[in-house]
Amino acid sequence: MSIHMKSRFILSPSLLLWGVSVFLLATANISFFKQTIAVYDVDQFLPFLISQAIVLLSAIMLFATIFSFFLPVRLVAALFLITGAVVGYFSDNLGIAIDKEMIRNILSTDAGEAGDLLNWSLALRVGLLGVLPALLLFLIPLKPVPLLARERRLAGAAIAALLLAVISMAPFGTSYASLFREHKPLRYFTNPTHPIYSAIKLAIDSGAGAVDTTFRTRVASANVPPEDAEHELVIVVVGETARADHFGLNGYARQTTPKLAQRKEIISFSDMRSCGTSTAVSLPCMFSLDNRSDFAIDQADFTENTLDVLVKAGVSVLWRDNNTGSQGVANRVRYEYFQDPDKNRRCDEEGCRDIGMLDGLEDYVAQQDGDILIVLHQMGSHGPAYFKRYPDDHAAFTPDCQSKELGTCSEAEIINAYDNSILYTDSFLDAAITFLEGKQGRYETSLIYLSDHGESLGEMGVYLHGMPYLVAPTAQTHVPFIIWAGETSDIDRERLRARLDEPMTHDDFSKLLLEAFEIIVDDQQIASDMQLLPMKPEDRPH
Repeated sequence: MSIHMKSRFILSPSLLLWGVSVFLLATANISFFKQTIAVYDVDQFLPFLISQAIVLLSAIMLFATIFSFFLPVRLVAALFLITGAVVGYFSDNLGIAIDKEMIRNILSTDAGEAGDLLNWSLALRVGLLGVLPALLLFLIPLKPVPLLARERRLAGAAIAALLLAVISMAPFGTSYASLFREHKPLRYFTNPTHPIYSAIKLAIDSGAGAVDTTFRTRVASANVPPEDAEHELVIVVVGETARADHFGLNGYARQTTPKLAQRKEIISFSDMRSCGTSTAVSLPCMFSLDNRSDFAIDQADFTENTLDVLVKAGVSVLWRDNNTGSQGVANRVRYEYFQDPDKNRRCDEEGCRDIGMLDGLEDYVAQQDGDILIVLHQMGSHGPAYFKRYPDDHAAFTPDCQSKELGTCSEAEIINAYDNSILYTDSFLDAAITFLEGKQGRYETSLIYLSDHGESLGEMGVYLHGMPYLVAPTAQTHVPFIIWAGETSDIDRERLRARLDEPMTHDDFSKLLLEAFEIIVDDQQIASDMQLLPMKPEDRPH
């Protein structure tokens, strides 16, 4: 009797994978079904929705069997279960879809930012729906099968999964044609198939031989006009996770930028769009000499960028970073990391403050002889721990969310915390401008502020950033863009102010930066695009 009972729990490898696939369909794809039902009404499309569920089940099973040709079945099942639980948490709670660029962004995140994403809700979900089922799998005996027979049975299971998908799709050919053509973004939420597919694609794209590592020069020569006797001092502040519609300067109901609003020289553009939704993509793209349509992230490290051209023209470039690094942009210029308390004197238990990047700039500028560019890469408003991005004296909007687990806070509390971080950025920018004002006797001074991407704050159930660009909400791509031009600057503020509402993109930034230093380049395409900054007639290079 005991032997008979024990034999009932012995599974074949393919049956175990089918069971895991059903479990993942039910527990890891809540966001997929929510997104799908939002497009296809249940009452009208119920048979088609059932068909989609069967197709997704078949896809999970097919992926699992393919992996099992190369790895032990239990290991594959455990990998899928844990992946499904992790991805499911972020999809269900934050509305985040995991694609290739999101994985790239994850890989570029440092330990501090990663820690902000960890919480007890995530641990509970991964424990209950990922780790625990995975451990149970190792307690279930599998039928011992010779290797060749095992491979044949797995191949049979894969073919069965394909046939099941085809049979399920057959009655709905027109509907699937519409789905694949009109609603492609739904596939981003299939779990764990799309995240695993994206990880494989990223690995292939980044693999040896996939990228030409020969350094690509974009500009043969770059020069400052010889008649330009006045030296430039420009500070570029690269914002983090700032959205344009939460800046008081842009008409937001709250005055989140009170100090900048008092400066008559401030010019805030209303329609700037980012070239990505994550720092890992947007930052290199911003400083690229290629437009977004031609920009290749895998080639960025090996392609001359705007900073390289400025150095070629004789500009002294300093990059100070209070974030996760320059993503390769500053590989060939002077770089200082300000997430280190030994470097940044403005650190506390919540992190290192952006204001610390201004310390020591007096000495740096005094040591230079010529044009100077200083890039300050902020921590800014990086979530989900918005409350860590500002000191207590900037908590003007309360009650503010004091947790990195956004699900424990109300929408109003999340927005309050986020707005407080913008208020702190306002103070930081004001302090940077004050520093520049003290240099106007010696330099033509200006400040450019531009965020890398925006942030979702719960609209349509989506939080944070990093959504695939194709489906990213405006909140993640509409970013603030501000220029301050000092009294001695060559920039014609009044003519620039007339362009406040013109549509602009990150593509414009690199050309604008070259214009700010009045650089002459030998590339006709780049030169023709350098018409963004109206210069005072008497100061325009001849």
